[in-house]
Amino acid sequence: MESAKSFLKQRWIPSLFVFGFLVVIAVNATLITFATKSFSGLVVEHPYKKGIEYTQMQQSLEGQKALHWKYRLSTESQPDGGLRLVLTWQDQAGLALSGLAIALEAERPVENMPAIQARMLEVAGGRYEAVLHLPRQGVWNIGIEAQREGQHFLAAERIVVK
Repeated sequence: MESAKSFLKQRWIPSLFVFGFLVVIAVNATLITFATKSFSGLVVEHPYKKGIEYTQMQQSLEGQKALHWKYRLSTESQPDGGLRLVLTWQDQAGLALSGLAIALEAERPVENMPAIQARMLEVAGGRYEAVLHLPRQGVWNIGIEAQREGQHFLAAERIVVK
């Protein structure tokens, strides 16, 4: 009996290490199980298609640099609560760009709500306007797509509506 008690006293420290490793292994196994069941690893649906679209977008952006188009965006609050967006376009020589077909898309970066789309109308040589009725104040991302005679220009601006 005495030898059994002394044997247990001598073996409690290695048993403690073994028990500690078993706890670590159990916790890791639990975390691995939760991780593999909760996240599929898929960040975007149809990644190949998205990759091709990204490459096409990059090529389009490189092509639009050759156009040397310049624009300036300004905003004006309207009495009815709307927001007038004014875009002034110039070419490389500083001349007004007329005849553009411009589409806008306004999105909230912090809220999941549908985008608000609008077309801009040319009111003077190189000056285009649209009135948006945005449902909320705050930060909005404005996507701009301008086209003329097969030429495309994409831009993005961030505005704050007060």
